[in-house]
Amino acid sequence: MGGKDAIIVDESADLDLAADSIVRSAFGFSGQKCSACSRAIIIESVYDEVVAKMHAIVKTLKVGSPQELDTFVGPVNDHNAFKKISSYIEVGHNEGQLLFGGQVDDTVGYFIEPTIFIDVDKEARLMQEEIFGPVLAVCKVKDFEEALEVANNTEYGLTGAIISKNRDHIERAREEFHVGNLYINRKCTGAIVGYQPFGGFNMSGTDSKAGGPEYLLLHMQGKTISEAY
Repeated sequence: MGGKDAIIVDESADLDLAADSIVRSAFGFSGQKCSACSRAIIIESVYDEVVAKMHAIVKTLKVGSPQELDTFVGPVNDHNAFKKISSYIEVGHNEGQLLFGGQVDDTVGYFIEPTIFIDVDKEARLMQEEIFGPVLAVCKVKDFEEALEVANNTEYGLTGAIISKNRDHIERAREEFHVGNLYINRKCTGAIVGYQPFGGFNMSGTDSKAGGPEYLLLHMQGKTISEAY
């Protein structure tokens, strides 16, 4: 099922790690992962610095054929995906400030640049609707309380991450960040099903996690039997 996954960055975070985690979570596999980061929620005291670091990283990502080993962003899946993602880029121009990307080309294949919109309102479509492509919305918040509120302000609940050295914030995220897979000080993608069961809440599933022991029950049929003597 779907996802609108967020990475929270607080004022204590390793900002290089934060920027790298956001960019690689957002644009790996051209953003075509249910677990891809499509929202970055950054506390205002470090917002400008993280945005600058993200900009520096995203400029280095090569867009091109996946047959070339140095390509990071390949084409999107098909024409329908191309049209949908392109339409959200148009929406983004009305909802935020374009930091990078925004160019699309379907001449040979369906290529969309990794695209970042900053200063996006928490209620904007780019912060609420699953795009399933290389488009990232960045939202500024005043403190960690608001960051958690924005992170949970979605109908989805698949993955999320917090980049922080503040143990109180990390522990609050463990309890209050409502996602099926939470990552601490790392990107929000890359669960290895064999030892990290994967699955979400709300419109991201029923929390029946692939790779977990309870998942086997989904392939069985329950039967209740009553016999009178």
